Amino acid sequence: MNSFCGQKPLKIAFYTFGCKVNLFETDQLKSSLNNVEIVSCDDDADIFIINGCTVTATAEAQVRNMIRRFVKRGRVIVTGCFVRKKGCEKIGNAEYVPTIAEVARLLNAGELRYDAFFTRSRPFIKIQSGCDQFCSYCVIPYVRGPLNSVPLPKIEELLQKIAEEGFHEVVLTGIHIGKYGRDLADGTTLADVIEAAHSIVGRVRLGSLESPEIDERIFRQAEEGLILPHWHIPLQSGSDPVLKAMNRPYKCSDFAKSIEKLANIYKELPAFGTDIIAGFPTETERDFEETLRFIGSLPFAYGHVFPFSPREGTPAAVLEKESGVPYAEKRERARLLRELFAKKEAEFKKSLDGRTDEAVVEEKTGNSICRATTSTYQDIEVRGEFEKRSLLHVKLSCRDGKLTGEPL
Repeated sequence: MNSFCGQKPLKIAFYTFGCKVNLFETDQLKSSLNNVEIVSCDDDADIFIINGCTVTATAEAQVRNMIRRFVKRGRVIVTGCFVRKKGCEKIGNAEYVPTIAEVARLLNAGELRYDAFFTRSRPFIKIQSGCDQFCSYCVIPYVRGPLNSVPLPKIEELLQKIAEEGFHEVVLTGIHIGKYGRDLADGTTLADVIEAAHSIVGRVRLGSLESPEIDERIFRQAEEGLILPHWHIPLQSGSDPVLKAMNRPYKCSDFAKSIEKLANIYKELPAFGTDIIAGFPTETERDFEETLRFIGSLPFAYGHVFPFSPREGTPAAVLEKESGVPYAEKRERARLLRELFAKKEAEFKKSLDGRTDEAVVEEKTGNSICRATTSTYQDIEVRGEFEKRSLLHVKLSCRDGKLTGEPL
C-alpha cells in the first residue's frame, strides 16, 4: 500500500529525454503512482523525476544540465539509460535509480503496471525492450540488456484500453521491435502485434524498424493497409565498408531493395525516414561521398543526422582513438547531410500538395486552429474547432514549404 495514503498528495514533475520507449516508460510510471499530483517542471514540486538518455554525448550533457537545474529546487530522482551506463556522473544530492520499476517501488507504488498515463493524441506503447544486435557504436545493448518482449495478451489488454478511451492511432515502439517475440515460447512476432493493433485500434504506426526485419508478412500487411505509410528505417551509412565496421546486418543494395519494395506497395509514395551517423571512425572522404550519393538516390522524406559520438565500452570507441575523424570534419559532414535531407523533405512536402489524407488532431494552437499529424507523419495546420484525438479527412496544401489541411 502506498505510504502516502491519507496525506497530502506529493507533487511530482517529470522530464523525459530520448526515445519513444523512454516516453512510454515515464507515462507508465505516472500511471502506476498513487496519491500524487503531476505538475509541470516549471511549477514547485516535491520530487523531480528525470528519465535520462545516454545514446550520445549531447544527450548526456542535456541530462546533466537538467539535473543541476532541478537539484536547486527540490528532491531529484534520476533514472533510465543515463543511470545504467557504467561510470555515470553523480551530481549533487540527486538520487540515481536504474529503472522505472525501481522508482515505483521507491515511492511505495508497488510493482510497475503495464499501463500508461496517455496524454498524447497518438499513444506510444512499448512492445519490447532490450537488444542483442550490438552495433559497434551503440551502448544501448549494454544498458538495456537482452530482448524482453511483452506477451501479446498483455499488449492486447492495453490496446483495448486505448480503443475504449477514444484513440484512433497507436504507435508500436521498442528498442528493437523487429525482433519482437524471439524470446517468447509461443512463436508470436511483430506481425501478430500489428494485426492485433489494427483490429483493436485501427491506425497502426511503427517505430524504428531495421530493413532486414521487414518480412513477407509485414510487406503483405502494408499492402493490405494495416500499416500507415510511414516507415522509419535506420541506414546509419551509405557505404558498405562502414556498415560492416558498424556491425550493421545489411548492405546498401539490400536496404535499397526494401525501400523500393515498400514504395511500390502503396498507391502514393509513403514517408521514409532514416538515421545517419556522420564521421564514424573508419569513414573516409570516399565513404562519405558514397553515403551522399546513396541517400540522394532514395525517396527519403526526412533524416536524423548524428555526428559520431564515442560511447565508452563499445568497439567504435576504440576505433575513435585509433582513427577518429576530426571533430570539425564530423560537423561539416553532418551539415552537408542535413542540407541534403532538408531538400528531400521539401520535395516530399511539395509532392503532397493536393493529396487527400487522414490526420489525427494533436492540439489546439490558436483560435479555430489545430495541429494535426497525417498518415505520412506530416505536421499540418487545420482551421476549425476540433477535439484532440479527432480523426479528420483533409485535403493537403503546400505553400512556401508549409503544409495545411482543409477538412473534407
